[in-house]
Amino acid sequence: MLIDILHIPEEGKEFSYQEDPANIQLSPDIEFKGVIDVQAFLYKTEETIIARGRINATPSFQCGRCSKNFFLPLAIDFDQIFVPKNPPRPAYHKKQEEKKAPRSSLKKKADVSDLSQGKEELDNPDENYYEGSSVVLDEMIREQVLLEFPMRPLCSPTCKGVCPRCGIDWNVSDCSCLKDEDAPGSMEKIFKKILKEKKGE
Repeated sequence: MLIDILHIPEEGKEFSYQEDPANIQLSPDIEFKGVIDVQAFLYKTEETIIARGRINATPSFQCGRCSKNFFLPLAIDFDQIFVPKNPPRPAYHKKQEEKKAPRSSLKKKADVSDLSQGKEELDNPDENYYEGSSVVLDEMIREQVLLEFPMRPLCSPTCKGVCPRCGIDWNVSDCSCLKDEDAPGSMEKIFKKILKEKKGE
């Protein structure tokens, strides 16, 4: 969504809207249930825009145990700042700078300053950029949603998975090929048996 910052009053302004996941360039392989709800409060401090709020989205994942597809509701709180992409730089007097520093060190100091400034602009993860008199929240929303994706999604914390032999879903029923040596806890039984043998029991 494009927001005109010229119309944000001094006390700030609240924005609530719904966004189509396709409009913020999320992966086409990721299915969403419905739209993405965005609630944001924006206010200005000179040229800096501060955006705080919540994103509600329901993407689809594949369970890491049973491989079923399921929808997982996400409620994501954000607190981001937006600064001008090309801010005006204050003028400085080159002659005064040359008087303060030796000629031999001028070029070196200037180079180090340029590099550090450029690195700060590129590596600062908390800053977003805007151009002109409007702020676009799409890229920020995209990043916040992707960062919230679980590394190993589970349809349920108690999901039992599937049988590696016949593929039956253990959440639904057991299978005939599940023998004692394959059952959960069998390694514990073997470990206890080895300890008993060592003790001579």
